Amino acid sequence: MSLMVAWLADAARLTGYPVAEVSGWRNRGHGGMTAVEGVVCHHTAGPRTGEYPSLQVVRDGRSDLPGPLANLGIGRSGTVYVFAAGLAYHAGASTWAGFSDLNYRFLGIEAESAGTGDWTPEQVDCYPRLVAALLYYMRRNADRACAHRECATPKGRKIDPTGIDMGAFRARVADLLADPLHRIPRTSTTSGGFLMALSDAQQQTILEAAQSQLFGKAGVRNAGEGALYLADLRDKVEAVEDKLDAILAKLDGKAV
Repeated sequence: MSLMVAWLADAARLTGYPVAEVSGWRNRGHGGMTAVEGVVCHHTAGPRTGEYPSLQVVRDGRSDLPGPLANLGIGRSGTVYVFAAGLAYHAGASTWAGFSDLNYRFLGIEAESAGTGDWTPEQVDCYPRLVAALLYYMRRNADRACAHRECATPKGRKIDPTGIDMGAFRARVADLLADPLHRIPRTSTTSGGFLMALSDAQQQTILEAAQSQLFGKAGVRNAGEGALYLADLRDKVEAVEDKLDAILAKLDGKAV
């Protein structure tokens, strides 16, 4: 299987930060990926100043390693750069979550940094949002996000991304993935709520049907930039909740 990940820019927009689609990204890669199972986080170890001075290197590669060297990047302003829909040479020898040779199955993000932990506030905010958005599209959990230093083999081969506590980072990603805009009403731990009686597949069917009626066939993903995070969608989300009640009642053969 050879997969070009066509939804990268759409996922990037869910961060609410500007997205720069680098020309040719849809067809760029060392062939397609085998699957999309997770995300590897990197730093560029580039110049100390500038928005994204490593752009050319990430896109085109080095004399010893042809580009693309990542699928996405994050500039110092929080801007997300989309480089390649196909396979990027970013992880090298690596293992994580039962997978090896992660280039074939994990997306790579190269965030601009001199490699000294010199992250801007915008990057600190955007980085977990971007990872959460990508995992949201993959339908994968926060444990599928790793630092290059965590997955690179042998251990100690890599140090990036310097200055990011990956335990706290994954906790932030998990929080974003849990229910960023309260799309599904949170329920009491004692009662369990009406959705607890349904399977995951049934819950997803109900949610997508409600989203489709409100936002179009693609649901929240077509609701606009930053769809998962922008506060102006809260009114629409409340309407989704009402639709969920109505659809569930129909499934039970009842009238609301």
